Amino acid sequence: MRTFAIIGAGFGGTMTCVHLLRLLAEQQRETGGEESFSVLLIEKSGRFTAGAAYSTTSQAHLLNVPAGRMSAMPDDPDHFLRWARQQDPKIGGGTFVPRPQYGKYLASILEEADASAGKAVRLTRVPRGAAGVRVESEGVTIELEGGSEIRADVAVLAIGNFPPGNPWVADPTFYKSWRYAKDPWGMGALDVEPDGEVLLMGTGLTMVDIAIALKERGHRGKIHAVSRRGLLPQPHRVSIRPPTSHPRPKSLDEWPRTAIGLLKSLRAEVRAAAAKGIDWREVVTSLRHDTPALWKSLNERERSRFLRHVRPFWETHRHRAAPESATPIAELIARNELVVHAGRVLGYVESDSGVDVRMLPRGEAGEQTLRVARVINCTGPETDLRKVEDAFVQRLVHDGLVRHDALGLGLDTDAHGAIVSADGRVQERLMLVGPLRKGQLWENTAVPELRGEALAMAGRLSQQVTVRQGAGERVMAAG
Repeated sequence: MRTFAIIGAGFGGTMTCVHLLRLLAEQQRETGGEESFSVLLIEKSGRFTAGAAYSTTSQAHLLNVPAGRMSAMPDDPDHFLRWARQQDPKIGGGTFVPRPQYGKYLASILEEADASAGKAVRLTRVPRGAAGVRVESEGVTIELEGGSEIRADVAVLAIGNFPPGNPWVADPTFYKSWRYAKDPWGMGALDVEPDGEVLLMGTGLTMVDIAIALKERGHRGKIHAVSRRGLLPQPHRVSIRPPTSHPRPKSLDEWPRTAIGLLKSLRAEVRAAAAKGIDWREVVTSLRHDTPALWKSLNERERSRFLRHVRPFWETHRHRAAPESATPIAELIARNELVVHAGRVLGYVESDSGVDVRMLPRGEAGEQTLRVARVINCTGPETDLRKVEDAFVQRLVHDGLVRHDALGLGLDTDAHGAIVSADGRVQERLMLVGPLRKGQLWENTAVPELRGEALAMAGRLSQQVTVRQGAGERVMAAG
């Protein structure tokens, strides 16, 4: 029996599992083969297909992409829309659906794939965390939390996103305080007295979600949000259906391969499109399929420049907020219930009654002090392995099985997702899908990118064949 292990059951892990079950079952039907397969889906939370993105219970937390573009199936663009309309016929292609519903959608896809896979392809859900991995010539051993082990021929890491890292300050003592929530989605993160003021670190989509969640809980105190530039996510357009796709820019192949050159070229394309009545959002979206190639065309120096100078503007325009989320944020700002600051935090002075946050406003010489009851980190997922506190990742690093990419965006892999070890070896038995491939692909966090990656990974796994070489065996990709 061939065994495949997938560690992590968020979107990437779930859809890799779904496609792998389908492809293996298809192979069995076409070849009439006698070999059986086992697929292990390992998830430490025990919540299969929820993942961090879809585990929220708030109906006010919406997908940031309209329903018509959220199909999990690359070859069936309306797959999610059909499912969503079965739940609520009023949903249209331009509707921004609550995130908990998408988790249920993924669960239904997994159940269907499992049920139709046949007896020769077995799915086992393992509701425990992985503690370590050993890669050997004949396979992979996965150590589970609690001490037991399971074996597989190949393992895929689909470990998703990690809580934000602590923003740098000279004295980080405050980060141990109960008044500080490092993980905005962690238990008790939003526990603050109703009239207490709150500081949200970051002004992106996570801030939007947390500000809305606080108000949903009846919070009355003022909410502050701070980031270096104070940029908020741009809103999607209000539409009953997804906008018509805009073609890729004709001059794209001639754009300068520098961070600033790409930015200037994009701005010129937006101006030209605006003159024809085309919304800038569609121009940005038209780059979606070309973004990985554009990223790869930049050398490391230009990638670093992009992260320093262009990334904040790209993020706020590329990863937009649903109109139903952007509108209440604008209303909170108009009522002065949410104050957005551009600047950086210098330090914290905590007392029994709260914490004084020292800030340096952008473009000013003098400090400002905010008195708040709680600080919540909304700066976004941490991708730099040197700062990730997850015990499993630390073990992988300690054992030399993985290494961080050059810019601290995730793990180093080859072009197909095989993980590169600390000594530079490509490990065909240990693969990676999901956001930690940002160093290779840059845009690899949203469903439209991840669904294609999951299908490609499942195809790579299903095509693997075992070949004899000398006295041992090794796994190779067919073709």
